[in-house]
Amino acid sequence: MSDLGELQKKQAEAASFALRMAEEKDPERLKAMAEQLQARCAELGKMAKALEAALAPAGRGGVETRVLLTAEQRKRIADQTGVGVEVVTLRDTSDRAWSTSMGSVDPREIEAMAARQAAASRLKAETRARVEKIIQELEKLESPVLADTIAELRRGIL
Repeated sequence: MSDLGELQKKQAEAASFALRMAEEKDPERLKAMAEQLQARCAELGKMAKALEAALAPAGRGGVETRVLLTAEQRKRIADQTGVGVEVVTLRDTSDRAWSTSMGSVDPREIEAMAARQAAASRLKAETRARVEKIIQELEKLESPVLADTIAELRRGIL
């Protein structure tokens, strides 16, 4: 599994590569660069999904328990992650039945789960924003050669 820092580094590299594409005049070279960018963005998508899966609770099919965070917990989560979270959603899994054990759960554990969910949410938002910037740079080129790449990138962020 990759970490957030590695993902952000690769996002910045892809954005820089897209900016270099804007300066390229040779259509064949531009097409090759577009294919490289598409591969890089596909890799970024896989990394983001893997990181999200690692941060998200396992077993999405169980009973859902929603816990309202206290004002202090909300502040700490926002300070730690930069994301405002009001409610944490916990799903029962084969490892943990949150719905039946809420009376004995340590509030710090709830806060840790909220921090994980906030980090996953931030990762998704930042990845979408970076890919959208890359798409905008590619669209400025007004090259029909890039139409498939742009469409593929758009599908990946929706």
